[in-house]
Amino acid sequence: MNDRYEYIVLGGGPAGIQLGYYLEKHNRNYAVLERGNRAGTFFETFPRHRQLISINKVHTGSDDAEFNMRHDWNSLLTDDYSLLFKQYDDQFFPHADSLLKYLNDFVAKFHINLIGNISVTKIFKESDGFVLIDDTGRHFRCAYLVVATGLSKPVKPDIEGIEFAECYSKMSLDRAEFNNARVLIIGKGNSAFETADHLISSASLIHLASPDSITMAWKSHYVGHLRAVNNNILDTYQLKSQNAILDADVHGIRKEGDKYVVGFRYAHAENEVEEIVYDRILCCAGFKFDDELFDSTVMPELTKNGKYPAINWEFESVNQPNMYFAGTITHSLDYRKTTSGFIHGFRYNVRFLADLLNAKNHGATWRSTSIQASPSVLAEMMLGRVNRSAGLWQQPGFIVDVIGVNDEGAELFKEMPVGFGLNFAGNRFDEYFTVSLEYGDPIVGDPFKVERVHRQNIMESHRSKFLHPIVRHYRLGSLVAEHNVIEDLEAIWLEEEHITPLIKFLTNSLQPRQGAGCGNKVSVALAVESVA
Repeated sequence: MNDRYEYIVLGGGPAGIQLGYYLEKHNRNYAVLERGNRAGTFFETFPRHRQLISINKVHTGSDDAEFNMRHDWNSLLTDDYSLLFKQYDDQFFPHADSLLKYLNDFVAKFHINLIGNISVTKIFKESDGFVLIDDTGRHFRCAYLVVATGLSKPVKPDIEGIEFAECYSKMSLDRAEFNNARVLIIGKGNSAFETADHLISSASLIHLASPDSITMAWKSHYVGHLRAVNNNILDTYQLKSQNAILDADVHGIRKEGDKYVVGFRYAHAENEVEEIVYDRILCCAGFKFDDELFDSTVMPELTKNGKYPAINWEFESVNQPNMYFAGTITHSLDYRKTTSGFIHGFRYNVRFLADLLNAKNHGATWRSTSIQASPSVLAEMMLGRVNRSAGLWQQPGFIVDVIGVNDEGAELFKEMPVGFGLNFAGNRFDEYFTVSLEYGDPIVGDPFKVERVHRQNIMESHRSKFLHPIVRHYRLGSLVAEHNVIEDLEAIWLEEEHITPLIKFLTNSLQPRQGAGCGNKVSVALAVESVA
């Protein structure tokens, strides 16, 4: 049996469904292929302990759906926000089953062409496109392949005796099995700490080990670092309750009777070597991209030690034309920096990809808004965007607005990946700006004791540590000036200390194009509004 489509999206998780929404909206010939019998089957198993760490802030004090997406990390994008995750769960850290229900209702409501129970076993290429074969021999053909399979292959550390460790994806969740047991957890990411937290009341001793020290998300601002919701075991370590966090190389595991002897080399004890005995060993070392489906004709190049496919700023494989990627596997472009590895980040990447495919393959015009190229109008638009946009907020420094300027005026292109946006603008305009929300320099020391810039000290606004707007001015492809809007406790940039310096910056930037009267102040009341 042969099925031919223009687009095939491989993977029916959140990213595949999000792209399916836009392909359906644009009336494309497409199919979303899912190995399971329904959407989002990854979440039938993961996270193993069923609590998501993606924020679900139901109450924000605002009725603005776009603004509220800043604090909704689970909903997918639609044109009208008519189906939101908060309708399924009201917990700040919701249950994984709620996400499953939401994703499948999303597929039904928006008539997404998801085909379940398709277990693809091989992908290769012919002269006219890609061929996918499933385990029944069914052939699917397409001109454009979008891979949205996520990170599905468990990482197996290169440790002698690692076969004695139980994998996170298969380990028992029955606490009684761990009563009075000495447990080693290999890994110090969120899955490892989630597992440790689950076992605190059962195990007699828990050690978590990996070579690198932990980084707290509250310090780095990276949501993939250790989250507070999973860090209860840190109290039990520092308050001497038989648990420990080891910065150490595990250099061997051997079995002696019904016990396991593990060798360590400590990073902070002059490379001291020690052996410790455990009853159970759990491997929670994370996941990576599974490339086993691809034959040599379509094997995508990998990056980050094989964890991700290597892609360009169009989310296309660097070595396989017309093979695109969506979802968490696009995180190589902002690895451990922003949020492309998570729903609340990659949903904006997917929307951009849909626009890109529309423009490249179907001659569509890029969505844009024409505005007057005066400092006051530009300042009003820029502050309106940073006060409301969810894409700029969720993807700090990775997703930017681009404003091209010419003799006719200015044109706003919303929410492009920064690498693409700079190239896009540079090919169309001699002069252009980007607008983004970004954190300041990394925090040194206690993240809860940071010296802030006084609001009257505007000349030092570049020292702002928390998320704040940055406007960059480019001319002929080169950065010529940068303006930081001073940080604000509530992240609402409406005051004179936000507005007046920005108008001054834009006046100076646009001086060759402007005549008298270009420095008029923008209305504070209007600055919260965005360009429709």
